Amino acid sequence: MGIAQKDSNYIVQFERPYNVQFNTWVNNFDFFINPPRFTNSQQLLQLSPNSSWQTGLSLGLKYVTVAFGVQVPYTNRDEKTFGRTRFYDFSFSYYQSRSGGEVYSRSFSGIYRSTGMIDTSSISKLPDANIQMHGLTLYYNFNHRKFSYRSALSMAEFQKKSSGAFLLMMNLGYRKIDSPQPLIPPDIDVIKNYGELTGMRSLSMTHLNIRPGYAYNFCMKGGTWFVSPSAFAGLGLASYHIKSIAENSGGISPEFDAHAKLSIGRNGKKYFFNVFATYDANLNMFGYPNFVAFQSTSIGFNAGFRFHTLIPAIKWL
Repeated sequence: MGIAQKDSNYIVQFERPYNVQFNTWVNNFDFFINPPRFTNSQQLLQLSPNSSWQTGLSLGLKYVTVAFGVQVPYTNRDEKTFGRTRFYDFSFSYYQSRSGGEVYSRSFSGIYRSTGMIDTSSISKLPDANIQMHGLTLYYNFNHRKFSYRSALSMAEFQKKSSGAFLLMMNLGYRKIDSPQPLIPPDIDVIKNYGELTGMRSLSMTHLNIRPGYAYNFCMKGGTWFVSPSAFAGLGLASYHIKSIAENSGGISPEFDAHAKLSIGRNGKKYFFNVFATYDANLNMFGYPNFVAFQSTSIGFNAGFRFHTLIPAIKWL
């Protein structure tokens, strides 16, 4: 039904509805306690994986894309200083005209810790610490007749003319950082610096947020070349649980969320590619002046090939 209501002067389907893509990207992820610009506290703490380039494959069906990535060996920073991180990245997405969504799962094992400004003297390794992110993201397109989010995200549709849309994004997710030893260095791990977070070994949050936003596809050469920026910002709530040396605690934390993406590429009938940059941030408050923030920035490259049939006997794929 959604396809029939599209304006064919703007959006058309590819004759080859299936594709396989090669992806490579690097994701810089950080967990902050008392991030700068949001608190008067001077006790900034940053915990991060030793990120390396990732590579993977994705299979694009009519409405579904399945992707899996693994790390590229020898592309991380000096392991003597930053330690070694083992991780995986999995996603499953489904996009129609009006709406769509993505299921994702990411895990980082082995991180490093730094205080204040990052320099090698402030860095210590936490090889047994772990960061996890799992969730479901849904979106709704308010201009599905003339704007294709599938074209911008997965290049699985062809938009011929420039157009944009207001979008609504909702995210339900689970985030956790934990370690067998305290996450905060003992010399600064006192209540006046970190309040409820003092002695923390584990922080888990189940969160729900809603982010309105806007996206636009600038189409050139009849849509073959494109530039697609999008930005979202919103509010939410997180139910949290803290495990510390002395006791456990929990509650509800207000949350601010932001997401932005830029994709530039060629959406050809047979071959296609794009380069992209993505930014995500989640900020939670734990009684002023204590905040925590999950932040990730990624850049990458995709290249793919389209084909006519996958499994002829299964028509819905």
